Amino acid sequence: MAENDDDKDDKTEEATPRRRDEAREEGQVALSQDVIGAASLLVAVLALMFGGAQLAAATGALLDGSIALLPQWGVASIDEQMVSGWFWAASQVVALPAALVVLPLFVAGLLGGYGQVGFRLAPKAIAPDAKKINPASGLKRIFGMRAVMRTTTATLKIVAITAAVSITAWTSLPALSGLPDNDLGPVLAAAGWFVLRCVSAALIAVVAIAGLDWFWTRRQHDNELKMSKKDIKDEHKQTEGDPHIKAKIRAVQREMARRRMMADVPKATVVVTNPTHYAVALRWDEAEGARLGRTAPWVVAKGVDAVAQRIKAVASRHEVVLYEDVPLARALHRQVEIGDQVPEGYYEAVAAVLAYVYRVKGLAPAAAQGS
Repeated sequence: MAENDDDKDDKTEEATPRRRDEAREEGQVALSQDVIGAASLLVAVLALMFGGAQLAAATGALLDGSIALLPQWGVASIDEQMVSGWFWAASQVVALPAALVVLPLFVAGLLGGYGQVGFRLAPKAIAPDAKKINPASGLKRIFGMRAVMRTTTATLKIVAITAAVSITAWTSLPALSGLPDNDLGPVLAAAGWFVLRCVSAALIAVVAIAGLDWFWTRRQHDNELKMSKKDIKDEHKQTEGDPHIKAKIRAVQREMARRRMMADVPKATVVVTNPTHYAVALRWDEAEGARLGRTAPWVVAKGVDAVAQRIKAVASRHEVVLYEDVPLARALHRQVEIGDQVPEGYYEAVAAVLAYVYRVKGLAPAAAQGS
């Protein structure tokens, strides 16, 4: 128990977007049922105010017609066809007025829920779960602190609505005290006014309670989704990957790229070097360059310090010419990536290097293949 309290105390950070998405997939949303109820009740009152007269008139006409037909029904033999005909005739009379009252209620219920949490399917919420049928979990839900809170809040809601209606009715009693001496019309109008005031008071109380419940529900939902710093760190590792593992992966990738680069050094035509720090391996093959769409030599390997020394060692083993030119080596290493051809500004300098290579190897420029 103490461990659970400690875990709850550690959860001080706001939930991340990923945590909220996971909660939505599991059906955990900040949905206030009181908001839905308040929206439905408000729409019901409005629907009855604007469509109640038509529904009452249609219902009265249906009753009047039914009573007028009672003598015939008393002596007629009733079968299934006759009963279905009665229902069809009755539905034609009251269907449209009833729809004008019922459909707005249905839409209000949908919008009351959709407006709070949006539309999203949550298959995990209806998936089989052993915890949902666990008797211990069921007893905890029935007799736990949440159940006590729900019962208490429901009682307070009833008391608040009852108090609002009672106060409104009490303040309206003086206006109703003289009605018995009036005609039926004024009495009915006053009764309607009295009912409207009571309903309005109840609506105001319900809307106020719904607003408080919506605020409390969202706050409770946010508190339930709060995460500890360790949770956020673990989620970051799952999303972005462990930094140590990523560093190892990058190191392996660099080593693999270096090996591929070293494998291309023997194909180089020349390695331009700074005696100790820089080495840039260049390749020029006229036929291969034409096939690859290259018009100038290209870099096949480059490196500094230890990598540069390895490049020079591999080049020496494969009899690739080493050419020392400090400014050119530094410039090519800084400006040209592996696989890119030499920029136009260095054509003259590189041409001089290739001319030197051809002289050393005793080759004509057109015949050089860059061993």
